[in-house]
Amino acid sequence: MKTFLRKTAEHLWAQHSIEEMQEIAVVMPSQRGVLYLKKELAYLSDRPFLAPDFMTIEEFALKMTDSTLIDPIELLFEAYHCFKEVDPSVDFDRFMGWGQMMLKDFDTLDMYLVEPYQIFSFLSEVKSLERWGAEYGEADTGKYITQHTKAYFKLYDHLLEVYGRLQARLKDRGLAYRGMAYRDLAARLAANGTTAKQYKKIYFVGFNALSKGEEEIIRALLKQDVAETLWDADEYYVKNSFHRAGNWLRNYVDAGSNKYLAKSNFQWMEQHFAKDAKEVEVLGVANPSAQVFVAMELIRQWQSENGAEEQVALVLGDESLLDQVLLFVGEFKDRLNITMGYSLKKTPVFSFITLLGEIHKRSDASRIPVSQFRNLMQHAFMQYYIDGRSKKASKDLNRAWQALAGQHDLYVSMEAIRALESLPALKSLLSGTSFPEILSLTSEAFEQILKEMPKQDWGADAQALVQARRVIDNLSDVIHLVDEVSIKIGFKLLLNLVQQQKLTFEVAEQKNRTLHVMGLLETRTLDFDRVIVLSLNEGSLPGTRKRESLIPMDIAQMNTFDLPTFTQADAVTSYHFHRLLQRPKQIELIYVQPSEKSSVKEMSRFIKQLRLDWVKQNPALTWTEPSVSFDLAENAPTNEVHRIEKSYEVIQQLKAKLETRGLSPSAMAQFANCSLQYYYSYVLDLRKEKQYEDELGADVFGTWVHKVLENVDKAILASHDGWVDQADVAARIESLDDLLNQAMVEIQDREGVFEMEKGFNFVLKEVAKTILTSYYQSESIGNTGRVQLLDTEMDLNTLVPVSFEGADFSVKLKGRVDRLDRVDGVYRIIDYKTGKVETKDLTVGDQGLAAALVSEDLKGKLLQLWLYKFLLADAVRAQTNPLFAGLDWKNILIEPGIISFRNLGAGVLSVPKLGLWFEEGQNMEGFISDSMKLIQAWVDKILDRSKPFEKTSDVESCQFCDFKVICHREI
Repeated sequence: MKTFLRKTAEHLWAQHSIEEMQEIAVVMPSQRGVLYLKKELAYLSDRPFLAPDFMTIEEFALKMTDSTLIDPIELLFEAYHCFKEVDPSVDFDRFMGWGQMMLKDFDTLDMYLVEPYQIFSFLSEVKSLERWGAEYGEADTGKYITQHTKAYFKLYDHLLEVYGRLQARLKDRGLAYRGMAYRDLAARLAANGTTAKQYKKIYFVGFNALSKGEEEIIRALLKQDVAETLWDADEYYVKNSFHRAGNWLRNYVDAGSNKYLAKSNFQWMEQHFAKDAKEVEVLGVANPSAQVFVAMELIRQWQSENGAEEQVALVLGDESLLDQVLLFVGEFKDRLNITMGYSLKKTPVFSFITLLGEIHKRSDASRIPVSQFRNLMQHAFMQYYIDGRSKKASKDLNRAWQALAGQHDLYVSMEAIRALESLPALKSLLSGTSFPEILSLTSEAFEQILKEMPKQDWGADAQALVQARRVIDNLSDVIHLVDEVSIKIGFKLLLNLVQQQKLTFEVAEQKNRTLHVMGLLETRTLDFDRVIVLSLNEGSLPGTRKRESLIPMDIAQMNTFDLPTFTQADAVTSYHFHRLLQRPKQIELIYVQPSEKSSVKEMSRFIKQLRLDWVKQNPALTWTEPSVSFDLAENAPTNEVHRIEKSYEVIQQLKAKLETRGLSPSAMAQFANCSLQYYYSYVLDLRKEKQYEDELGADVFGTWVHKVLENVDKAILASHDGWVDQADVAARIESLDDLLNQAMVEIQDREGVFEMEKGFNFVLKEVAKTILTSYYQSESIGNTGRVQLLDTEMDLNTLVPVSFEGADFSVKLKGRVDRLDRVDGVYRIIDYKTGKVETKDLTVGDQGLAAALVSEDLKGKLLQLWLYKFLLADAVRAQTNPLFAGLDWKNILIEPGIISFRNLGAGVLSVPKLGLWFEEGQNMEGFISDSMKLIQAWVDKILDRSKPFEKTSDVESCQFCDFKVICHREI
């Protein structure tokens, strides 16, 4: 295979002698293409030579205009300065909301050579019509004018003047942003002006979808006979007038078009799509993670069959997949070249700065919440800072800061924190009263942390901290250009700048790097022997139709302006994708199959288009769409936990756990949902360390409300012998504040301390009061007679004899009943749910109760009610509780039910139709007998040697799992 860059190198050598090479310039879309073209030129030469002047088109425009590219941070502040001159009332906090969008529009207008006066005047006039309400047919033309709309329209009135001032301000300093440099160079060339440096020839290599400014620059140089263009095009998409990938190239190749961009013959138009023999496979997989496993197996297979010398590209349509790829691609480290950057947003430094922002944004600077203080001190960077000392010193420091926060403390005073003299970086991190001061002190603290980081820990985290500190220092250098920036907006800006930074992957030796992990844009001008493309779904390839601009879509699309929209973005993506497929001999296109449980969109239109058209045009093309199955490969990476086989030792461990810890409704539901999660939680007893937060989570909220219900029920048992109608409901509702406060105190040892009188926690307290008020007011709904409470938070458990492979043992069944009461002789087991439960969650269906309770699509709440009924019936039969003394277990009436606080109108929800019986007309003796069989079936299911513990295929549910990091499902 002759690559595009090899052809380009051959062409350059054919046109120029070795002495002339230093006199030409080569302009390319990216620096990566530059790197590989240099290699091709060197490969074709038999002796050393001075290379051409290589650059991107942005670098070319800056060089030709003697301009320096302004730093984005400085540009933002310069723009604010200009806007402040035009409108003194604007403040930086408000400017931040649309300032970056405005600058992006300025850049686009310049790149497309739009006349600024024309479009800004037009925009102002259009907005004038809107502001007078003419399009609404309003007689009162001032109806829509408010203080906010005035500010909105004023923005459009000022854009032209701000644009002019910014251009003048930057030119005076010899600075420019990208579009400004393009417009300047295009204007100079149009006026036949001389460029800053003359070259014998300038080659524009591998471009497509040029802006109007870029087109005019190249066209002017072509007319001067200074430039030559080299294209990578294929007839498949260029000669098809309906194919978006060829939208621009059709004009560039047409000598009769006013957009023609070639010197003479168009170089090059090829026919790889129509003539080359290719193998194309399209694979649909169940979830994003599966794509990575398929890709690794393909690379492994190709390497085994063809060696490691072939050029292979793993292209990530969804670049967030890089996290997962990094977990497995290490086995190919000797040939690996990761060309994508790793966003600082995914590193600990981003969460560290976010946490600092939350602390500094608090109005009370004299103290910080205990949870925030703990999170700060337990953060990786603070632990690096502490652990950099001797073992004894770091142990003493950890003990010292932990002593500042008692178990029941809500806050830690800043005075106490600053008294920790052994941690000067901590004092710097928490000091400062203005944002500029905070920036300066944070930079100092980062320097101190870096000095203390042990050498063995100096890696990606340290590099991320260095880059973040550089951003902080750059921001500090220009912060003086504006009035005071609020801490809130300052941190918003800082985080925005930090997340734009990327860590680069470096290898010690660049030779023989044949496996490339990259995004689609990075493939420009490059060719490969084999290609794998992941995430070929709508929303990934092509991307979402997101557009951020102050210029309305209808105006941008007008022929007068012809600015790019998402339509052009789709066409650009289409070209890059199809160009990537021109030369590989084997192509794997992988997409995620959409499902009701995921937010994944349908298969990419690119696949559908190729499937319908490409196969017809190329008789040498082999197109297959096989199904995918997953098996453990012998050489699968050892750090990946696919499954846990049920060896003899594991079976013995399981049996011991079933006898001692037993089975509960939550354990059985967890096994049905993800058997590997069950293994971690109930067999290995793994637990996620409790993280104390400022705000109540859904789990703590549920525990809190349950505690109130428990306390109220205990009071009724103690004062009214359990008779609910004798309790004063109005007084109870009146005292809900006290009841909630008391419940919070009782759970704080386990759940943490929360400030309930402000913020989101206060809202949740009001929610709790509302749902409890509604419940107590409607408590009598569905009750046919008087209700007598018998117990609350009642533990029920029993041992059930079972057997496995001829050996008998016992399994413990257990459950905790929120409330047990009696109505008209019926014993009701009530389970409170703060979430929403509906009748459909308890429907058995035509399959019958036994089948429903062992089904793959298990309804956890139905299982819970069955087990409660069995445990209560068994407890009455065993007569282990005085409550059941003298009761006839064979004839007792038991009705388990759920009270859902988000569905109170339904009353006590129970199983419809036959109720909780295995067959119609069944008695309690038959129910217990069938329940014993069901328990045996569950034991067989859990101990089945042929079915290992495996992680669920429902990736969406993994986001709430404590073990997602272990399973590599943290996506």
